[in-house]
Amino acid sequence: MIADHTSLLAGMLVGLSVAVPIGPMGLLCIQRTLTSGARVGIYTGLGAATMNTIHAAVIIAGLEKLAPVMAGTGRVLGFAGGLFLLWCAAKTLLRRRTTLLQQPTTQLSPTMAYGTAVTFNAINPMSLGLMLALLSPIIGTSELTLARAAMLLLGVFTAVIAWWICLASGVHLLRSRLSPGMLFIVNQIAGIGLLIYGTAAFVRSATL
Repeated sequence: MIADHTSLLAGMLVGLSVAVPIGPMGLLCIQRTLTSGARVGIYTGLGAATMNTIHAAVIIAGLEKLAPVMAGTGRVLGFAGGLFLLWCAAKTLLRRRTTLLQQPTTQLSPTMAYGTAVTFNAINPMSLGLMLALLSPIIGTSELTLARAAMLLLGVFTAVIAWWICLASGVHLLRSRLSPGMLFIVNQIAGIGLLIYGTAAFVRSATL
């Protein structure tokens, strides 16, 4: 029982280490929450949490040998991920201030938000690589039983989805308290961040 609890806590630590740093998925969640509401932001996070958990399951199952295969297709995946981020950046940066200041309407369906988040994390080689780096020391310390592996995965998913719910809810609450000018600036910062990450993905894919 103690070992199971330890595995749960270890999984939660891994999940937070993956989710909390604000990267392209975090910026995407913020931008979608600002423009389409908390529900769409949370579904975006749910998509990320789903793929993070799948990556963890693949690694725990001993299929980390797939990592070299992912690395071998890194150029294509990096190009696709960069294209997706640049598309999101363009939509964000070109959004008119008057449109942004309107009450959020679900322009993007929760299903589409979830699906695109899953797809982006699936084609992002860095996502699998980071999960592999974080889980390897844990898996290597002792043999994982089925129960411990399940608790580890539960910890990863619980921590990741909890973070995305907190982030989307926080941004949604903050939205109503921001001045129109500040709201526009925050949206533009998110767009610039997505533009930088998208450009970096193209550069990495070109140098692989």
